[in-house]
Amino acid sequence: MILTFDRDDGELIYRLRLRSPRGVIYLRFRPHTPEEPASILLNLLKTEGLEFEQWFTVVERDRIRQRPLP
Repeated sequence: MILTFDRDDGELIYRLRLRSPRGVIYLRFRPHTPEEPASILLNLLKTEGLEFEQWFTVVERDRIRQRPLP
């Protein structure tokens, strides 16, 4: 599982077809505080019905998007 702020992971996986990890959580925002990413991630993990394995998950402050990994 990869947890990242780096958008290049999506390009490596989808465009360049490099081997996919078990899952990716891409945090697509600039944190206001060092604690903010942890808080958002903890809330995300509590979200019922949301799976992360075999998914590329994009987390923004106001929405979550998922795309299956190849």
